[in-house]
Amino acid sequence: MALSINQQSPTLSVIERLRKEQEEKQEQLASAKRINSAADDPAGLQIANRLSSQINGDTQLSINAQDQINLNNIQEASFSAINDSLQRAGELSVQSGSPLNDPTAIQGELDQIAEQVNTIAGEVLGDPNFLSGLDATDPAATQAALETAYDAISQQTSALGAQSNGLTSQVSTYETSVVNVSAARSRIQDTDFAKTTAEQEQVNTLLQTAIINKKDEEARKGLLINQLV
Repeated sequence: MALSINQQSPTLSVIERLRKEQEEKQEQLASAKRINSAADDPAGLQIANRLSSQINGDTQLSINAQDQINLNNIQEASFSAINDSLQRAGELSVQSGSPLNDPTAIQGELDQIAEQVNTIAGEVLGDPNFLSGLDATDPAATQAALETAYDAISQQTSALGAQSNGLTSQVSTYETSVVNVSAARSRIQDTDFAKTTAEQEQVNTLLQTAIINKKDEEARKGLLINQLV
């Protein structure tokens, strides 16, 4: 019977497999990810990628909704400025009814208020002629014009507030989704450090044992060769 001295031993194959496993465990611990390539877990990687896509989508939707809330807040500030100006115009309208006040001076301030309000209204409402009909000599007409403006601003503010509340609820929903889906992805994709560390220690032990066994084989092989020579 022929004896093959160069035949690869089973121990060498075990060592190669254990070294590969050792490298995989080291990569998982270093990257904090259990799945670093499709070869690690093809199905798991596909699920993780799909969850990542959902996370990215929900995150962007949340950003979009928050951006709109911020724009609404700017508009609300503009409406508040218009409302303050209308209140001042209302005070002037009442003052214009007193014979002791100068209608010309009051009219000058009313005209200034109307110009300021219409400038803001042109920007936020697209209506540069939002407020008109302020007349220091006709308090009733001025009050009527102001009442119309009050009603319009009140409706716009209420609608804007309702929209912002709805968007705030959407942001909360998107953020909750991101947290939950991220947790699901983490369970699939991320490294379980305790488990992987224990597995790495086991692989290291097996590898050391296999190397010792390989050295013993080589020693016995050398002894056998010496006996045959």
